[in-house]
Amino acid sequence: MLIPILITAGVLLLLFTLLRWLYDRFWERGLSCRISFMGEYAVEDETSDLSEVIVNRKLLPLPVLEISFHMDRRLHFSSEENSSLSDQTYRRDVFTAGPRQKITRTLPFKCAGRGYFRINEAGLTAQDLFLTRKYVSHMPQNTEFYVLPRTVPAHQIQIPYARIMGEVLSRRRVCDDPFEFGGLREYSRGDPMKYINWKATARAGRLLINIHESTLSQRVIIAVDMERGSDFLNEYAVRICCTLSERLLSEGIELDLYSNGTDIQTGEPWRMEGVSGSGSLLAVKKKLACLQSGQGLAPVCSRLPAPGDDLVVLISRSQRDDIGRDLSELVGRSRGLRVIPCSLGTTEEQREKVLLFKNTDTIWMEF
Repeated sequence: MLIPILITAGVLLLLFTLLRWLYDRFWERGLSCRISFMGEYAVEDETSDLSEVIVNRKLLPLPVLEISFHMDRRLHFSSEENSSLSDQTYRRDVFTAGPRQKITRTLPFKCAGRGYFRINEAGLTAQDLFLTRKYVSHMPQNTEFYVLPRTVPAHQIQIPYARIMGEVLSRRRVCDDPFEFGGLREYSRGDPMKYINWKATARAGRLLINIHESTLSQRVIIAVDMERGSDFLNEYAVRICCTLSERLLSEGIELDLYSNGTDIQTGEPWRMEGVSGSGSLLAVKKKLACLQSGQGLAPVCSRLPAPGDDLVVLISRSQRDDIGRDLSELVGRSRGLRVIPCSLGTTEEQREKVLLFKNTDTIWMEF
C-alpha cells in the first residue's frame, strides 16, 4: 500500500517540477499585450474607448495574468470589473489566458479634463498553474490620446468676439491701400469721390467705386496666462482661447498664439505662430490640449513679440496691476484687449479695483 502512494507522490512531484521548469522558461514566450486608444482625440466630457488585446500563443495556460499601466485620473473608466485603481493613476486589469487564446477587452472612459495622454509601457505579472510562483515583465506600448478643450457657449463669447472683430474692421477701414484693387461696389453717401471708377460708372449707368484692400495684415495675437492659482479659471481661459480661435479662423483672420505655460510634449514654452484657415483648427485644439499651467512662470507678456499693428488679446484670470501694465506697455500706441475669466458673483466693487489703461479694453467673463 505504501509503495503505490510513494510512486504516485513521486510522479506528482516530478510533474510539479516539470511544470515549474516549463513556466520558468516559457511563461513569456508567445505572449503579447497591446494597449491602444481606439480614437485619436475627443472633446472634454465626451466618451471614448481603450482597447486591451492579450494573445497567448503557447500551450501553457496562464491562470492569472495581470496587465498594469499608468493612467491619468482625468480619464474616468465607467467599469472597474476585474480591475483596480491605485490613487486613480495606476490601472491593473486581471485576465485568465488559456492555451492559444486571444482576449480582447474594450474599456469605455469619460474625458473629464483637457490634456495629452500617452501610454509607453505595460507591466505583466503572471502566475503558474499552481499559483506558487509569480513572474514579472514589461512590454513597450505606443499609444497617445488628446482631450481637446470644449468651446464656450455662444452667448458668453459674443462680447469679446464682437470687440475683436470691431477692432479688426476699423483698422481695415483706416488702412485702405489705394494701389490694391479689391473690386467694385455702388457709391454710398460719405464715400470719397476720388474712389469713383468713372469708366465702370459710364458702362453701368450708376455710380460705382473701387474697393481697396487693407495694407494691414488681418492678424490677431492671443496670449493665455497659465500661472497656477485657480485651475478652474485657467481651464476656462484655454476654452476662451479655443472658441475665439475657431471663430477668427473661420473669418480668415491669421493668428499667433502664445502662453507662459509649457508644452507637455516638448517641455518648451508653448506657442503656435502663423495659424490661418479653418483647416488649422484641429491642430490648434491639439496644441491647446498640450498646454500646462505651472508655478513661478515668466510674465505672460514677456513671451510675446512686439505686436506692431496687430491686435493683442490677453486672456488671464489674474487681476494684478502688473498684468495690465505689461499689456499696456506692449501695445504702445495701438490697442489691446484684456479678457478676465472670473467666478460667478464677482462684484462691481471688485472690478473697480482693477487698474485700467487708456490703450486697453477690459472684458469680464463670469463662469
